[in-house]
Amino acid sequence: MNLFLKNSIIVLILFMSITACTKDDYLTDSGVAKAETELTAYDYLKAHKYKMFDTLITLVDHYNLKETINSSGAFFAPNDYSIRRFLKIKTDSLQASTGSDEAKYTLDDLLNDPEVTSHSILQYVFNEKIELNTATTAGKEYKTQADTLITVKKIKTLDNVYYQHSDAPVYFLYYCKEGKLNEVCQTTDILTQNGKGTVLHVLNNTHVFNLFSKGLGN
Repeated sequence: MNLFLKNSIIVLILFMSITACTKDDYLTDSGVAKAETELTAYDYLKAHKYKMFDTLITLVDHYNLKETINSSGAFFAPNDYSIRRFLKIKTDSLQASTGSDEAKYTLDDLLNDPEVTSHSILQYVFNEKIELNTATTAGKEYKTQADTLITVKKIKTLDNVYYQHSDAPVYFLYYCKEGKLNEVCQTTDILTQNGKGTVLHVLNNTHVFNLFSKGLGN
């Protein structure tokens, strides 16, 4: 069983069994429930109890994008695992080019990298509100605030683990960029500011910030 599936099952079990949790204590898994919070998208991510978005918040602050994200329609947030994958790939490339195993591409390097700009964050930000229940299986193309084109679609999972107690179809939300692997969301439809703010989604841990998951050497 892969890590993503294990994490999904754990989140689902916790959601069903721990009734004492508040709606802001967890991230919902793949649309199994809608969570509504009075917090803004920025504050929700910053307040995450497992600190999964601390590096993302650092980048958002660096590019002064807090209000941009809070006033957007939807934000497909890459978490800190995604950013670490980016740092690892850049470190591997740096070590290969310098021939030194000691070379390291750090967060400070990322913040000062001319090839990483505000558009690296804005490619995850949309003007439109995007939710799982209004997505289609055919997909719909949207323009991000970085002027890149992204197709958002829902795809039915065929994994039997989701159909042990029900025959109702289970869909995952996908963020798709041409020429790249489709990126699944591990969390969907966090409705910030009591439904009046940004619709927040979280990309899977295997997503690679900025580079995505295909053609990483290009």
